[in-house]
Amino acid sequence: MSARPLSRDNLNTVVTLLKDAGGYIPHKRCVAYVYPDQSAANVAACFDQFPQGAFASEEPGRMIGYLNAIRLPSRIALSVQGWDAATGNGAGSAHDPAGSWLYVCRMLLTADAGHQSLSPELSPLLRALKALAIQENLEGVAIALPFPGKRERSGTTEFQKQCLLEGRGVDGQPYLSGIMGPSETINVALREGFEHLIALPDFLERASHFALLVWHNPGNKNVVE
Repeated sequence: MSARPLSRDNLNTVVTLLKDAGGYIPHKRCVAYVYPDQSAANVAACFDQFPQGAFASEEPGRMIGYLNAIRLPSRIALSVQGWDAATGNGAGSAHDPAGSWLYVCRMLLTADAGHQSLSPELSPLLRALKALAIQENLEGVAIALPFPGKRERSGTTEFQKQCLLEGRGVDGQPYLSGIMGPSETINVALREGFEHLIALPDFLERASHFALLVWHNPGNKNVVE
């Protein structure tokens, strides 16, 4: 699997992917996860804010995932923010050209029937963002990913970190065990070198809890915002 920069000509494919993930390919795929309000207008608005942060993951001949990051200062990117506030209602209006963090504003992942992991769809996208952060000498990449459970405790940093520690394997690395579906994206990010930072309670709506995963650019020269 690979990722490539997204062009304006590809935006219609992104919207079509949501409407019918497998309508134009031989083997049907389904939408595994998508941020809200994935309309043509919002996809285009986010792209226009920061086209350099837009990437698509692909198999030969087909798009299987997409994300668009914007730049934010650390005081916003690394704090407890709802999705609307952090991203400008998903349209990217919160983009700050001087921000030293890449923050994922929009994302859509598809999956094959019976999939066990979203790594083929998400991993190439995360690697593309890390490469962009290195290229631009940014502090890092931040992405909010869905955490399982709707109880209040699932939206607390202490509980989320406890779950990751309890699930770690023989290598001692944090891991979220016993999950399937969208929350598997947390394990994908962990395998790509991201770390759990904080919980994002009610990120999309009430009882919709997320975890903020971050990757720090080891070559960053401590950009001052």
